[in-house]
Amino acid sequence: MNNPEKTEIRLDNHRTFYSIAYQHHLQIVHLVVERNHRTIKDDEDVNFICEKNAAIQRSAMVVVIFSALTLEAFINHYGIGKFSRSFFDNHLDKLNPVSKWMIIPKLVVGHQLKADGQPYELLRKLFKLRDKLVHYKTRQKRIDELADEDWVTERDAYDALQAVNKLTEELRSLDPTVEIDWLRDAETDPYA
Repeated sequence: MNNPEKTEIRLDNHRTFYSIAYQHHLQIVHLVVERNHRTIKDDEDVNFICEKNAAIQRSAMVVVIFSALTLEAFINHYGIGKFSRSFFDNHLDKLNPVSKWMIIPKLVVGHQLKADGQPYELLRKLFKLRDKLVHYKTRQKRIDELADEDWVTERDAYDALQAVNKLTEELRSLDPTVEIDWLRDAETDPYA
């Protein structure tokens, strides 16, 4: 009989992070439909649309942050699986996430992400937005100068999920041993 005190399990979070991002993206899709079906006739309609936009932004922030967490956790998972833990900790762990996605595959399989490809651009955009959110700095702007980049939008959330999917697919194309079924599992498993 196995000794439960000596049994080891793998602890990783990339699947859970992706599940959180995915579920919040589904919420955004629902909120956008509700918002877009409302016709503005009076102040109550304006308030409704403002509330939906605020809820969309909150969920979009969650999608962006958790998509970035997913990608960083997954490239760490991949790197730790390919190198000794001490090599990873001493030489790769301190790299920024974008550099990890470029360098680790290059070290493992001799090829890197295409720096001019869509996955790389989505990666850069995602971590730029993540950094903007987690290192947020208060500012003031005139109302007539507000623009899309002053908010986190449903498009940002969509692009964040696309980054996760495109990057894992591209990593898989570089290294066919990469397991990517966890993405679909995380979309359907309520306990992911």
